[in-house]
Amino acid sequence: MADILLVDDDSELVQSLVRVLSRLVAPRSVVAAGNAKKAIELCVAEQPLVAVIDLCLDEKIGVESGFELLRALKATNPELRVLVLTGHGSLAHGIRAMGLGAASFLEKPADPEHLAALLKDGIAQAELRRAYNELSRENNRGGLGELSGTSTAVQRLREEIEFVSTTNQPVLLLGETGTGKSLCARLIHEHSKRRHKKFIHYHPNFGGGDIVQSELFGHTKGSFTGAVENRRGLVLEGDGGTLFIDELDAVPVETQVTLLDLVQEQRVRPIGSDVFQKVDCRCIAATNRPIQQALESGSIRRDLHHRLAHCIIKLPALRERLSDLPLLIESSLRKLREREGLNVFEVEPQALARCAAYAWPGNIRELQGVVESAAYRAQFKGRPSIYAEDLQIGQSEASSTPTGLAESRPFHEQVEIFKRTLIRQALDACGGNQVQAASMLGVDRGTIRRLS
Repeated sequence: MADILLVDDDSELVQSLVRVLSRLVAPRSVVAAGNAKKAIELCVAEQPLVAVIDLCLDEKIGVESGFELLRALKATNPELRVLVLTGHGSLAHGIRAMGLGAASFLEKPADPEHLAALLKDGIAQAELRRAYNELSRENNRGGLGELSGTSTAVQRLREEIEFVSTTNQPVLLLGETGTGKSLCARLIHEHSKRRHKKFIHYHPNFGGGDIVQSELFGHTKGSFTGAVENRRGLVLEGDGGTLFIDELDAVPVETQVTLLDLVQEQRVRPIGSDVFQKVDCRCIAATNRPIQQALESGSIRRDLHHRLAHCIIKLPALRERLSDLPLLIESSLRKLREREGLNVFEVEPQALARCAAYAWPGNIRELQGVVESAAYRAQFKGRPSIYAEDLQIGQSEASSTPTGLAESRPFHEQVEIFKRTLIRQALDACGGNQVQAASMLGVDRGTIRRLS
């Protein structure tokens, strides 16, 4: 595996940098890509620690091509340290790049010695982060600690993940956007016997059939226009590991036929080849569309669904597990403290009540964004706690949610409504059993009787 990935559309420049940096950072290895597509392929295949990217990789799109690549690289490998090296330097571009996760922003031409020093530091930081994350995963293994919450819905989800992790069956994850399907797929992989092999997260990005087919299963040179070299494909790259296909309904129907062959026969045939290749790759797929709707519209083939439906996991929406809000918010704040060094530790009761009153159509992903924004506001104001005024939540959604909570209600009344909401959910989960509900929430039965 390579330690450093260089991405620039100027082939002479990038090859020159490879030669110079290979000497300056030895024994670390360096690979290069001339476009975003190749860069993502190398990111998946090589798992580099640091990437140096240009902003303008496509003249038709301009700097947006670099920002899109930055997003894609961070999504593919969150532990990757990205340095932006560009001739389109500006304060605005630098701020935006840092906001998208870049560690540094440099203007061309860069001094090789200075760049090498930044790369060495980036590698050290990335290795520390990778070791920390691996240790955290080891500590959480078996307990699934990344799934925050104590609600019945989350406990059932943990049990499902623990079970499917012991099998090699294909899995279909169903759930609204933002419910954590990607996290669950990764946890299944990390708790399985495949955890020491690759976990490949693939999103079809609504590409055409040939593009998706090539990305997944590879192609031979000359098999179609633009196929200038052989390509193995992500499935073969992930041999022995797990392939997670996000948004299965976005995979072209003709490609789903080939995907069915992978799931049933554990074999693939690259475009243009007459030979099938055996491969041991577990398939996990996900969709945020109602499955019946996807089947009726034809966006998911029924035969593929029948094969995946042997093992289905349904992820609960956040509104179905509001009792987990405090733990989910604390988890987000803890990650912010570790990643950004923020000194924000808790949420005031009124802010928590406001969160409980919102419908959360974007689920946990939306909650994380709201909490992160609120934490930065609290930090800016010098406070260790998030107040209701820090929360950027849609007013119309909050006022129309089932809890009936209005922003104009007095503080103590909002807290009381929040308590009743939690108790009502606990009673529903326990079939009306007050003793079990009290035990779930950690309160006495008298409190349940008084507020139910």
